[in-house]
Amino acid sequence: MALLHRFPLSSAPPGIVWRALNTDDTAALETLGRSCQATDGGFLLLPIASYLADAAPAIGAFGTNGELLAYTAVRLTEASGEALAAIIGQVHPTARGRGIGRCLMDWSVAQGQALVAGTSASQGALRISTEGLTPAAARLYARFGFVQQFAEDIMRHDLAVLPHAPLPVGIELLPWAAERAGAFFAAYTDSFRTRPGFSGWSAEQWISWAIDDDDFRPDWTLLAVHDGTPVGFILGGEGWVVQVGVVPEWRGRGLGTALVAEVLRRAQAGGAQAIMLDVNVNNPGAARVYARLGFAATGQRARYLRAL
Repeated sequence: MALLHRFPLSSAPPGIVWRALNTDDTAALETLGRSCQATDGGFLLLPIASYLADAAPAIGAFGTNGELLAYTAVRLTEASGEALAAIIGQVHPTARGRGIGRCLMDWSVAQGQALVAGTSASQGALRISTEGLTPAAARLYARFGFVQQFAEDIMRHDLAVLPHAPLPVGIELLPWAAERAGAFFAAYTDSFRTRPGFSGWSAEQWISWAIDDDDFRPDWTLLAVHDGTPVGFILGGEGWVVQVGVVPEWRGRGLGTALVAEVLRRAQAGGAQAIMLDVNVNNPGAARVYARLGFAATGQRARYLRAL
């Protein structure tokens, strides 16, 4: 896909070389991503490879020594009469404060607007995804009219020391099995139906999301049952606590902490060094529980939206 807008060179800081990116730049993009993660925490932002593979418009800022200092890319998707221009980008920590991020935002917003305008969609929007949100980035997105849709704190537990969190009396833990998929879904629905942003997925949708991942760990995916009734669950992935839920009438009894502690124990026994999880910033109670279990915040991921 062609670059629809040339870079606004009049606003660009001096000493920067700008050019379109291609798949030959993948290694430099990964190096930049790791440098940003080391400073900002969070996750590696590596979907750029798929953007380039799809020939999405992408532009990079290079120093005089040829080092990639920053980039942005925009990919268009259309579904159900809506066009969405997804924007990603990063600036190397040593290159921040020079106006490069603002220039990349100018370009990516103009690029996204042009892509959406070229469709027949009745609705359009721009979306920014970041896996390592910083206060400066949040201010920049706000200046360009983007509104945060959600944010999650990323937390890590080093497994050298495990918490003590016994199961409540009368609780039985059952591992994942195909014949229990419906019971797991019931526990998920009963745990989350009153939470903001509840997806309302069907059983088929949620089960597919839960298990159709290369990192899915059935031995770390457990159903908590009391007198034959599902009252909570935990979904595990390689290196991850993916999701934890406790039905309302069982909250405050230590079931959630016991489920997490059991997965930590299993992970340590299997040789893992650490376990990660993310928790929505609108759920501070859960964040406090994880902190008491020994998890520490290491960054924040977020999504921003701007309607067109």
